[in-house]
Amino acid sequence: MNNEQLNVYKNEYIPYIVRVGKITSWLSLPLIFIPALVVVVVYGARPDTSGVITGLIGLVSAMLAWYIVDPVTLYPILHIPGMYMTYLCGNSKEIRAPAATAALSAAGVEAGTEHGTVVAGISIAVSIFISVGTMTLVAILGNLILAILPETVQHALNYLLPSLFGTMCMQRILLDPKSSLIILPCAFVLKLMSRAGFFKFLPFGGGYAQILLCVIVGVIVARIVHKDKLQAGK
Repeated sequence: MNNEQLNVYKNEYIPYIVRVGKITSWLSLPLIFIPALVVVVVYGARPDTSGVITGLIGLVSAMLAWYIVDPVTLYPILHIPGMYMTYLCGNSKEIRAPAATAALSAAGVEAGTEHGTVVAGISIAVSIFISVGTMTLVAILGNLILAILPETVQHALNYLLPSLFGTMCMQRILLDPKSSLIILPCAFVLKLMSRAGFFKFLPFGGGYAQILLCVIVGVIVARIVHKDKLQAGK
């Protein structure tokens, strides 16, 4: 960049991105709750306190680490414009980062530079338009597509969610098979204990106990199994 372009980048482009990014981020916070409010107000679905706590524990235990790791690891690639757009629209590692990496490689520019920031921002914006457009089209035409599918296919779709979770579970097992050999039996035992009512004495019915205990057991087992690696890292 020449001096004039660099001046525009630092004094106009980035401040504008930060200003608009802050506004859209704050506006997105109440909008996130619209689907939940529709389910509660329109359809009358009101989960009990135990269900909310159970879901919260599962979500926090699964995602808390990524809230710290993702911004640190993705910022050098996405930079300021890309980070705002990515965390507004999602799919950071699945779509946005690969799109930015491919664009940077195709343009022959380095990530984190002024040129790289602009190129990454453009590529992420394009990927958002494509993904949101595709999802909107699928959402609109989804019922029509399902209506013309054979009954056997519609019945098979009932196994889609269990298959998805099974795939995710197997992916985690392959990442750490040693810990999994201990954690999986423990999780199975905790599930049986929950079904037998061992945790009903806890507040709000104790439905969350098995998930919380699985997280605690997983952390302890992982530390014991990988004790040598942790000590070597120190």
